Formats: sequence, C-alpha cells, structure tokens
Amino acid sequence: MSSSPRRTPRSFLLLLPPFALTLLLTGCFGQDKDETPKPEPSACTVLRVTPESSVKSGFVDPLMTVVYSAASSGVCDDFKLVDTANAKVTTAVVAAGEWTNPQGGVVGSRTIEPVQPLRSGTTYELQLNGRQVSRFTTGTEHRGRLVDVTDLILQLSPLPESAHVDSSSINDVLSAFTERLTENNRATRYFLEPVLRHQFPRLARPDARYGAHISKLTYRSADAKGNPTTLSGLLVVPEQGAGGAPVVFERMPVVIAHRGAMDSEAKAPSSGANPVAMPGLLAAGKGHVFLGPDLIGTGDTATLPQAYLVAADTAAQTQDMLRAARAHVQKQYAAALGRDLRIFGASQGGYSAIAGLPHLAREATVRLVSAGSGPYDVYRTFNGALRTAAGEARDAYAQHVNLDFLPGRLRMVMGSLQAYGRFAFDPASVFAADGSLLPSFLQSYKNNQQASLVMQLGANSLVGTTQPYVLPEADVRLYHFSTDPLVPAQNTADLLAALRGTQHRFASLQPGNCHEGNTLVKLAVEHIKKPTLRHTICVGYQLDDFVAEL
Repeated sequence: MSSSPRRTPRSFLLLLPPFALTLLLTGCFGQDKDETPKPEPSACTVLRVTPESSVKSGFVDPLMTVVYSAASSGVCDDFKLVDTANAKVTTAVVAAGEWTNPQGGVVGSRTIEPVQPLRSGTTYELQLNGRQVSRFTTGTEHRGRLVDVTDLILQLSPLPESAHVDSSSINDVLSAFTERLTENNRATRYFLEPVLRHQFPRLARPDARYGAHISKLTYRSADAKGNPTTLSGLLVVPEQGAGGAPVVFERMPVVIAHRGAMDSEAKAPSSGANPVAMPGLLAAGKGHVFLGPDLIGTGDTATLPQAYLVAADTAAQTQDMLRAARAHVQKQYAAALGRDLRIFGASQGGYSAIAGLPHLAREATVRLVSAGSGPYDVYRTFNGALRTAAGEARDAYAQHVNLDFLPGRLRMVMGSLQAYGRFAFDPASVFAADGSLLPSFLQSYKNNQQASLVMQLGANSLVGTTQPYVLPEADVRLYHFSTDPLVPAQNTADLLAALRGTQHRFASLQPGNCHEGNTLVKLAVEHIKKPTLRHTICVGYQLDDFVAEL
C-alpha cells in the first residue's frame, strides 16, 4: 500500500468513513517536517511486488501491492508510486498489515491505488523506502471492465435446466440441496427431505418474489504479474415472472458468494453446475443481484494457476467483478446498483469473504458477512498439521485434523504461492512419488528450516495481522463445526477473538449456530462416515440464516 500511517493494518483502511480516510491520507502524505531517520533499504526484503517490471500494458488504475519481510514492525511503510520525473503520484491505501513471524521479525503486505487514473502508455516506478522495486508501463484499460454477459444453463438437478428459473422453482430449492446432500440416493432423500424442511425453514420456504436470469459474466482483472487478463463468474439477476411484480434494478442490493476449494477441472460457478448457484437463485428471487466469482485458475482461466488462499489477488478479482456487474446493470437496465452488499462463503469461500472486505468496502456498504469454516489463519492451519505429521503433539489447530488431507492441500497452497508469491520450491523435495510428504521435508519444517514457506503463509493469514476491520454497518457471523477435520475450528475462534479488538468496528459480531446439539446433527456425525461431513454440515444452517437476511 502507499504512504500510510505507521502499522496501518492490512485490508480494512478502505473501510474507514470518507472523512476519516481523508484525514488518514493527509497524515500519510503530510510528513515533510518529520525528521525521523528513514530506514535503510536493506531493512525490507521484498517477497513480491505487482505490477511486475515485465508489465508493459498494465491498467491505468492498477492495484499495486508489495509483500515484504523485515526485522521489526513499521520500517517498511514508505511504499509509493512515482512518475518518470520521480514526482510522487497521489495514491490511496487499500490494505495494509503486518504479521508477527514466530521465527522472528514481521511479514507485511501493502496495497495502494492511484487516486486518479494514470496516463496511458506511460512508465511508472514503485519504490519501497526510496528503493525501486518495480517499473511498469500502463496501457489503456481500467480494472473491472465488462467484457461480456451470456446466458448460462443451470445444471443443478432437479431444478430446471434453463437460463431462466421461475419463482416456484426457486421456492423448491431445498429439493436440490437435499439431492446433492444425499448424492442422488432416492431412498435416503425420501426420508431426509421432510426432516431438512423442519431443520431449514427459510430454505424450505424462501418466499421468492421473482424468477432468476442466469448468466456468465466475463471481465478484466489482473494475473499473477499484474497483466490484464479476462476472468469469469456467475451472474444471477431477478426476473419478472408471469403476473409478478416488475423488477426495479435502480439501487438494487448485491450479494457476493464465494465458492469452496476445487481443482481446476471441477465445475466453476460460471459453469452453472456449482452449488454456489443455489444462494444465487435465492438472492435473485428475493430481489438481489448475485455474483459468484470463479477466481483465477478456474472457469475461463482454468489453465492458469489458482490464487488459493492468496488474499490480495482474491480480493482484487472480487472487487473487479463487482465493478463489471455495475457496468452491466447500467448498460442493460439503465440503472445504478445500490451500495448495500451482503457476502457469503464457506471453506475457502469463507476465507475469500473475509479477505475481500478491504477492497469491497471501497465499492459498497457491507451489511452482512456470513463466513463459515474458513482457514483464516493460513499459517497456523498448516503449521499445526505439519508439526503433527512430523511427530509433535497436536496443538489446538491440529486437535481434530485428518492428516490424509494435508498433502493435497499443501500442494495446492504451495503451487499458488509459487505463482502469486514468488515462492521458490521444488516439489520433489516436498512430495514423494505417491503424493505423500517426504519425511525429510517434515523434519526440516519441524526444525524451523522452512522460513520462506512460513513467511508466505503468514503474509496471507487474516488472523494476527495489524489490519483493522472497520465496517460499522456490517453484521458479521462466523460459523464452524467444532470438530472439523479439514479446516480447524480454532481458525474461527481466533478470528472472532481478534475481531473483538478495539481497532475493529462492526454493527454486530457473533458466532454462527451450527446446531451441534441437535439430534439430527448428532446422528449424522455418528453414523455418516464421510470424512468431510463435519466440514460441510454447518453450511445448511449458515445458508438458512443467510436467507433470513435477504
């Protein structure tokens, strides 16, 4: 991020009210009389910077991010943009935070953006503490430019296979939820659906007023280096039914829902076959525009690496999709979307929901954040499992973890960090031929010899950072099943505790209710041996609560 007050935390500066942000930026840029000695450039080790120097036709309104390590906090605050005359370009802080490294020092991430669009076809330089860290050239494009919107066929049996779903079908969405939960076992579904209708009364009767028009939206965002690329996502908008009320798009509220973890070959939200379409139908049926970002590495960009648990890229791609959706509604319906925004996500989607808040708060008024079962503390999630696999006693993060999931998840996150964090690693030094973790790697991690990996995990952790979360209009609810074997529930406990700090502001903050004492939940946990059940069982209750807020 750009010049900003010392130790301004990572992602939520943008959540400050406009007058507070103005005062803060004035403080950032009005330090001419400060005679405090500037730290030496060597005090900051750059781990990643975007746009990279290889970018020759970048956005004129780029997000500029530096990730760094330092021996102490607050010594790498001077991140700025200058033009070819070395004159400072006015920028605003989007996100800024530092994470205390248990192996010593801090890891920080700062994101800035220009207050006014940059000149096209012009070279600019990014400096950290007066030292050049990147030199890129602009093109003519803006982030979030709408590329196209095309009809998309819904593929969630037993719902209609169509780009247009009427309100009566939306009001029967629980049938689709049940079918997927029972994996199309008709006998199980016959007995289970009446029970679920009692458990999830809002899903059973969502009272949709509108039908839904389902589309794929494509838009321009940035790749790992900061070059413009085209991303895809799911768009669902309300549609007037026969004899129903007309749809008024002017000032219509928005819902963003994030998908869970998936490999690049899986069905992305923009396929129409991803379960994230369910909250999309419900949101549209109740008068909201719905967005389900594919995120880079899935959908139309399946050949590119995913930014799995990479906070800055996840946030930017989501922000850009919201901008494109606003442009589409303006173009298609001659209407301006409202600022009210509600956000939903579970598993990786829960992480994405929190990671995107700093950026999204610059675009909208966040009213609700419903996040479930997310690996918010990326470092501790992997640290606990790795140390357990290496023979140490289980800590709070590893208490219930199923280590069978560790190699696959570690490969995903290391691959993402290699692409988006400039993390250098040789898979052959980590993974055996059968995909398991090599004992030599586990031993080196146990001996604190994987410092680079630790820094990268910390740089993307949402817990333990100095980033303030200031969302005074937002109700925040965090869900997690206590014995989740895939993503430790300690993530949610620690995020809740951290967000209760005085530097954060919300309308409300509370844990979501997974109904663990419920007889049905107890029976399911006891008798259904599917390993991921305790990771996903809370989603139904989370979605049922979410529908009540629409």
